[in-house]
Amino acid sequence: MGLTCRDVMVPTEKQQTIHPDDTVAKAFDIIRDSRARFLPVVDESGKFVGAFTAPTLIKMILPSAALIGMSSDARVPISNLSFMDLTKEDFRKQIERLNEERVGDHLSNPANIPVAAPDTPVMEGIFLIHKFKRHVFLVEPETERFVGTVSPNSLMDHALS
Repeated sequence: MGLTCRDVMVPTEKQQTIHPDDTVAKAFDIIRDSRARFLPVVDESGKFVGAFTAPTLIKMILPSAALIGMSSDARVPISNLSFMDLTKEDFRKQIERLNEERVGDHLSNPANIPVAAPDTPVMEGIFLIHKFKRHVFLVEPETERFVGTVSPNSLMDHALS
């Protein structure tokens, strides 16, 4: 049998996760310290709940006015924000506000999150990375437990070892 996603995955012991009840401020700290672009969200039993991403975090830091026109039903989006000012104090307040928000309320759209079983052929994992332009989350089908991720780096690391 050929390579599976399990063969090239980053296992849970090397992958930071977060709980849906944790604050977005905690997610900010983890993303900042680890330079991660996403965090798998798991419940107490390790069941995969979804993903919290750095782009979601950035969107939460933006003022509401900056998002005018970003939805598909809006007519004219704002093309730049050079008229808005952000001081260090303003930024600190935005981050402080994240202590009031829960990760579980800001998960990425499930339709945009590629999920596969660990025994999925690696070629399918590569296809999902290409299609979704993000890591593939590996979840045990029977238990729905998060077991790892497949990334372009994990694929290259395996190819070079």
